Amino acid sequence: MGTRLKSSTVFWIFIWCIFMGITVGSIGLGAVFPSVNRITKPFVCRAGQLELVTQDYHPSPVETVTTLTWYCTDPANGARHEVNMFQMALIAGPLYGLVLFFVVMEVMWIRSNRHVSAADTESPSSVWSPPASDNRESHSSVEERLAELKNLRDTGLITEQDYARKKSAILNDL
Repeated sequence: MGTRLKSSTVFWIFIWCIFMGITVGSIGLGAVFPSVNRITKPFVCRAGQLELVTQDYHPSPVETVTTLTWYCTDPANGARHEVNMFQMALIAGPLYGLVLFFVVMEVMWIRSNRHVSAADTESPSSVWSPPASDNRESHSSVEERLAELKNLRDTGLITEQDYARKKSAILNDL
């Protein structure tokens, strides 16, 4: 049984992954390895061939500038038009971001299950259980128990339902 992530956490992980897909995946890797952006062909060049044209310029004897330009070429008549790089980044980036999102969520799921299964295999004395009921408990021990219970919930060792049930039992013992 794995822990559940808050929906707001999943949302922000998703946003981060899409951002990283655009900036690192499409723009960053696309500049170093332009062919990674060929994934956009079905979206930006439906009927034609997506081709990359590079041009080297030498503004000075010690300087070389290379430009990369993507074109969509119509195979029927050979006409070609330049593909907007911004459009390519906004298509390829979210695709890479979705892949990253699923990888991150899978890793988090595996880690949470490993964490929970490790807690399940510990000896019974090391697993938290509330002390025996004693109506003469001081308020500080109740506060400590509630704080420990909250910590267990926040770290994912117990579910929200277990937390509510145990908290209710602790408060009923007062």
